[in-house]
Amino acid sequence: MRAGFAVGKAADATNLTPARSRPTLMARMRDIWTIFSRAQAAAHYYEAHKPLSEEELAARGLTRADLPRSAFRKLTGTP
Repeated sequence: MRAGFAVGKAADATNLTPARSRPTLMARMRDIWTIFSRAQAAAHYYEAHKPLSEEELAARGLTRADLPRSAFRKLTGTP
């Protein structure tokens, strides 16, 4: 008699996670590039809007207090 239980397929060497499931060097480099690109876009957005007057910001639907939050949204890619 065997102790324990099995869920799905039997546990053997064929069910092990392959080493190729980890991100490749190129995938990691692409992720880093994406992060840098988003950071640059967020910084550019903030710097472009920072010198605007309160009236110009209001015309764009922003307040001065909204600028950091808007730049952060550019960084994270959230709407």
